[in-house]
Amino acid sequence: MNIKKVRWFKNVIIGMVFPILSNAQTDTIAIQNQQWQTFDSYKDIGYNQILRPQFHFSSLKNWINDPNGMVYYDGEYHLYFQHNPTGIKWGNMTWGHAVSTDMIHWKQLPHAILPYGKSTIFSGSAVVDEHNVLGKQVGKNKTIAAIYTAWGNGQAGAYSTDKGRTFNLLNNGGPIVKETGINKGERDPYIFCHEESKKWIMVLWIKRAAKEGSDEDKMGKVRIYTSDNLTEWTMASDFDRDWVYECMNLVELPVDGNDNNKKWVVFDAGFHYEIGDFDGKTLTTDKKTLQGDFGKGFYAAQTFNNSPDGRRVLIGWLAKSNGADEKEGMPSSGQFSFPSKLDLRTTKDGLRLYRWPIKEIESLYSKTHQFMNLSIEKATEKLASIKAELLDLSIEFESKDSFKLTVRGLDITYDRSTESFEFGKSSIPASIIYGKVKLRVLLDRSSLELFVNDGASVATFFAIPKTDNLSVAVSGGVDTKINSMVIHKLKSIWK
Repeated sequence: MNIKKVRWFKNVIIGMVFPILSNAQTDTIAIQNQQWQTFDSYKDIGYNQILRPQFHFSSLKNWINDPNGMVYYDGEYHLYFQHNPTGIKWGNMTWGHAVSTDMIHWKQLPHAILPYGKSTIFSGSAVVDEHNVLGKQVGKNKTIAAIYTAWGNGQAGAYSTDKGRTFNLLNNGGPIVKETGINKGERDPYIFCHEESKKWIMVLWIKRAAKEGSDEDKMGKVRIYTSDNLTEWTMASDFDRDWVYECMNLVELPVDGNDNNKKWVVFDAGFHYEIGDFDGKTLTTDKKTLQGDFGKGFYAAQTFNNSPDGRRVLIGWLAKSNGADEKEGMPSSGQFSFPSKLDLRTTKDGLRLYRWPIKEIESLYSKTHQFMNLSIEKATEKLASIKAELLDLSIEFESKDSFKLTVRGLDITYDRSTESFEFGKSSIPASIIYGKVKLRVLLDRSSLELFVNDGASVATFFAIPKTDNLSVAVSGGVDTKINSMVIHKLKSIWK
């Protein structure tokens, strides 16, 4: 949650009158502040607007930002998210909710966790309470537990006994972890089960005490807590870095696909990350800070807990629309990145995080064009007849000069001297490997995602292709060779 938005929230939203909860109120009553349950008004909204993402999730209506509470249970992936239930701008933070069986096709459900008391519901995470440590399980359905920032009231929790549809408050909505008092603004708890220690872990961003003359908004560290029961938390350690800023994640990944050799990756909202080891209490790394996304629109990403196949699948918020949604009269604002799988791989520079679109995207392929061993001239001839609105395009090329791929009027240029792709003002590392460079492009109505060299570098953008241009084109020097090019036209995920 961006601190500038937090300040706006404090000035505008906190002044609204929320009912004060009494001790006599039950969990269920406390959360049913029905002025925020506006989902009935969404039913007449469709997915056919000019900027509406066609294979990326967006809310039917109103503002969304950070993905929250991502968890799998009983055949469904749950995607909760920061949501304003009453408007297209940020405010009135609530957890919206959508479910999917494949992480591709989503069904939006009524808002899951509503503001209560003097708090609104900021970012957090969710887990499946497999062993009923909360003691809330009803019948055979496992409890889904969510912990989030109740703004102004520390870290609070809620639980669902109906497969994530509705939630009751824990502790009457009061704090499970109180604010430290070091500095206001700690937020965005990420929780998971640590198998080796048999403990629940909470990773929380907190501000350090600001130093005179410093940029307070960027001063932070990671505080790690442990718990046996999801309600009583004990501080275990601090992970102190200048780069960390809100929406922290800590995930374990196999190295080169080897489940007997795993490392931990810690990353923040801006997708800076470090790789290291975690023993259930303390996180240690080599202090080498790396960048996980080189675009201008990727923020506050989170991975699914409890994935059935062991994959770590990431979804982030495409944050920079620059008001385009409002200008086009969209009923919604904001969208999420396409789900992508995280891997750790050994490179000549050490371990690095790789990211790649999930294989389920293949269910959207409607038509495929495939070419091999083409010159620029021959490729231009082949591409002349291809028209597509939604694209999953892969290309491998060799070039002694600069090379340019243009998709629906958007130019993606390769600079051989710097070994990087350029899009807008962003530069994406793209090393030449055995003389070749690979690029995969996902293009939707208002987003562009670039995956370089099998996911070694990734860049995510809010981008609007030309509506009257459905073409794909290439240009480059006479020595440029296109070894392979595959273009998949995609279907919409919306009926």
